[in-house]
Amino acid sequence: MYKILSVDDEPINQAIVEELFSAKFDVALASSGEECLQNIASIKADLILLDVSMDGMDGYDTCRELKKVESTRHIPIIFVSARGSLDDKIKAYEVGGYDYITKPFNHSALESRIKQTIEAAKQAKTAEKQQNNSSYNSATISPPTFKEAEIIIPFLSACSASASLSNLGALLLNVCQELDLDCSFQFRALLKTCNFSTKNEITPLEQSLLEQTKNRDRFFDFNSTTIMTYPHISILIKNMPVNDASQYDGLKNLLGMLMEGVESRIKSLIK
Repeated sequence: MYKILSVDDEPINQAIVEELFSAKFDVALASSGEECLQNIASIKADLILLDVSMDGMDGYDTCRELKKVESTRHIPIIFVSARGSLDDKIKAYEVGGYDYITKPFNHSALESRIKQTIEAAKQAKTAEKQQNNSSYNSATISPPTFKEAEIIIPFLSACSASASLSNLGALLLNVCQELDLDCSFQFRALLKTCNFSTKNEITPLEQSLLEQTKNRDRFFDFNSTTIMTYPHISILIKNMPVNDASQYDGLKNLLGMLMEGVESRIKSLIK
């Protein structure tokens, strides 16, 4: 049985969580962020349900502290809050949240998401170990060792021949990996949405950010993350070289040309 830790300073909310999920999960409770940090080592939770607004240490600070420690940084965190603005979700994403659920929630849907999240976290941990054993390192972007034309021309040619969204997504993943980009992106075509990630998994919180920023300005920056959005594609790049203005601007220009090609091809595919 999976073990989940619910962190909330409202006793009635904790009683609801315990009543709804104790038959499906081994439920532990903490009434504050401080209590969560104090007891997490002994609880050994598979997942944490974390309230945002709490007296003392709030949910964001609690998550940030959990992610600093090797023994707890892999525990997936689902934020649960009555607030659900884009700014709230950006904060949750920046501190390492996996998902963000707004209250009131459907308990059946949340139960399903808890199970899916735990399984996805296990797979992600395995994938990270495999990447650490390889030469791939996405912590920073290395300056490209090839001219832009050597990326753009073959990519646009392959785009024009793509017969499906999945094939187009695979092409974009390949070029992102060539550039050492740590990113996730979303294709939107009629009633179909396709999500991709260079880390093999796009988190629900990343999907939500891409969805909520799709009607904003072309470039949306926060810290070292940039979201680029077009009518049919949005991409979230997590490791932009913010400390090198020249490289940062050059990468934005390059990605802009790649995204224009993808956007054009998606339009053709859905005509």
